[in-house]
Amino acid sequence: MERDPEGVLGVAALSQASAPRYSTVVNTTAAAESLDQDGTDQAIIQRVLAGERDAFRLLITKYSDPLYRHALCMTGSPDVAEDILQVSLIKAYQHLAEVRGRFDAWVFRIVANGCKDWLKNIRRSHLSYEEDDQPSTYATPDEDLDRTELRQDLEGALSTLPASLREAFVMKHVEGRSYEEMADLLGTTVGALKMRVHRAREALQALLEEKYA
Repeated sequence: MERDPEGVLGVAALSQASAPRYSTVVNTTAAAESLDQDGTDQAIIQRVLAGERDAFRLLITKYSDPLYRHALCMTGSPDVAEDILQVSLIKAYQHLAEVRGRFDAWVFRIVANGCKDWLKNIRRSHLSYEEDDQPSTYATPDEDLDRTELRQDLEGALSTLPASLREAFVMKHVEGRSYEEMADLLGTTVGALKMRVHRAREALQALLEEKYA
């Protein structure tokens, strides 16, 4: 699926959205020309809050790909992942003045919460994600049939887990994050995350053993 990670800034949502507090009018041409200047996240945020709206593109370019991949692993749907990402980025832009601490952890939690809300709504509506309707997130064309089937079964089993367990399993075993990084991004403890991953593994093992018994 072709993606436009900066497309969210091209829609009316951002141009018409409530701007971050204490923004001022700036020359947009000058702002665009300054986008090649490197800066920390906090420096970029200050530029946006000062009225340089186009500077938000720097944050989008920096973080949209890993955020999209997380949403894709959580939902299994490229379209849903893209929707969650765009809604989350708009929300991040509108509440940019509320950032305390690291921006990457803050925006990750917005996306993660969007994924959890989507999963809850799906479960509440008694809907299920059909593997045949979407390409496998993990399988590749050159894999043999048995391996592809196993991966699809794993995806199906993963989709039955509670959102918090699925999130921990995806971050650890699909995205390859350390427990320390996971704890930092989610604002919880390493011990709690280890327990979630352990419970997710046990649940997945039980589901797969039942199928292949």
